Amino acid sequence: MSSLSLSQTAESAARRLGSILVTVTVLTPDGAEISRVYSTHPEVYAVGGRKRLDPTQTSPIWLDQVVAGQRPFLGADREAVREFFFDWATIESLGCGAIVNTPVVHAGETIGSINFLGPEGSLDDESVAVAVELTAAATDAVAAARAEIFPEVSR
Repeated sequence: MSSLSLSQTAESAARRLGSILVTVTVLTPDGAEISRVYSTHPEVYAVGGRKRLDPTQTSPIWLDQVVAGQRPFLGADREAVREFFFDWATIESLGCGAIVNTPVVHAGETIGSINFLGPEGSLDDESVAVAVELTAAATDAVAAARAEIFPEVSR
């Protein structure tokens, strides 16, 4: 698959995964927060929105798996979404009850994640493989978006 822009990634996710919501987040240079650089629903999940990477806002298990471990996370049902995401009520209000988060790895470093959300039960291991493929194709676009908002990081 060739390189994709962030909007092309979201369009492909809607077609291939049935995604309702796609967001792209990048790590701040100090690694303390993630900042949203793309959202298919900016009225709910605004570009520029931030979330602290501490236990009050981000699951330590998720951090260990996605950011440190550079492995995708699958939350296949509402129970998993509620367990791992403090904003689960907002997620559910959009009709989402399943999520795949894929790490964006650039030059060996986790620089962010792409977050694919759909109806409960709509995502599985095959969906994870598709999400990983889409993320690989969007890595350059994510790195460029991160460098644009944080000029101190190199592409």
